[in-house]
Amino acid sequence: MISLEIQQRIDYAREIMRQARHLVAFTGAGVSTPSGIPDFRSKGSGLWEQYDPMEVASLTTFRNHPERFWEWKRPLMLKIWDAQPNPAHQALARL
Repeated sequence: MISLEIQQRIDYAREIMRQARHLVAFTGAGVSTPSGIPDFRSKGSGLWEQYDPMEVASLTTFRNHPERFWEWKRPLMLKIWDAQPNPAHQALARL
C-alpha cells in the first residue's frame, strides 16, 4: 500500500502534467528493448558491442561515408518504425 505522502506527491505530479502544454519523458536505457528496439550499451546485446560507434554513428562518418552511416542506421530505424508500445510506454501514456 502506498503511503499518503507518496500518493499526494503522485497526485501533485499528475496535476502538473495534466496542466502542461508539452511533456517530455526522459527514461532509462532499455525502456524500449521489450518493444524490440535494441539499446546501445547492454552487455551481450548492445549495439556498441556489434559496431564501433565512431565508425558508424559519428558526424565524421556521416559526412565522409554516408553510405556506411545509413547501412547501420536504416535497419535500426525500421525496428523503431515497426515497434509497438510496451507496458512502460503505456504506463507513461496513462500518466
